[in-house]
Amino acid sequence: MDDLPTGFEFRDYLDGPGLYLGSELLANACPANSDPGAPWRLCISPRRPPRYEFLADEAACRHYMARWARQWEAEIRERIGQSQPPFVNPVSGTGQDTRHPRPRSRRRVRIE
Repeated sequence: MDDLPTGFEFRDYLDGPGLYLGSELLANACPANSDPGAPWRLCISPRRPPRYEFLADEAACRHYMARWARQWEAEIRERIGQSQPPFVNPVSGTGQDTRHPRPRSRRRVRIE
């Protein structure tokens, strides 16, 4: 088993392992599809859009997650310790805005 920094732990998540810091899910792995011998998909997402890696098996995914947690421990703790929700725009302080402005009518209305 790979050594994890203090507070990090592997737990079951859906159909593969998940890497947790306290109650926060940092990364998870699962088979990419149901074919025998299919590669495993690793998803890393500590409060930002997810990043995916494809590896040979569950052991390789666990090793990758442990190595990643050791390398980025300080940054992960800092990011997870922040109270802002994921995907917050640091400039405006708001979440993603999916509304689109309605185009103005080009027709001028005369009031008489």
